[in-house]
Amino acid sequence: MNKFNEITLSELMGEEFDVWVTRNKSFGFDLQIDDENGQTVVDEKGVHPYAMESYADMCRRFLHFYDKVNAQLEVA
Repeated sequence: MNKFNEITLSELMGEEFDVWVTRNKSFGFDLQIDDENGQTVVDEKGVHPYAMESYADMCRRFLHFYDKVNAQLEVA
């Protein structure tokens, strides 16, 4: 199993994943990423709230621009 900083963007893009985010009772968030076979590949406990917000913001920006590019391709 990997730590979040041990998995690459290429690996994340290479297959389908399920992502689970829950509030950690002690601190921050827990993040679990399972591969398409149901195997947990990342299991991080107590991720700092600022780190999670930063990651969520990056994901939102990625989706914004991804959707924008796809909409332009549909028009063309």
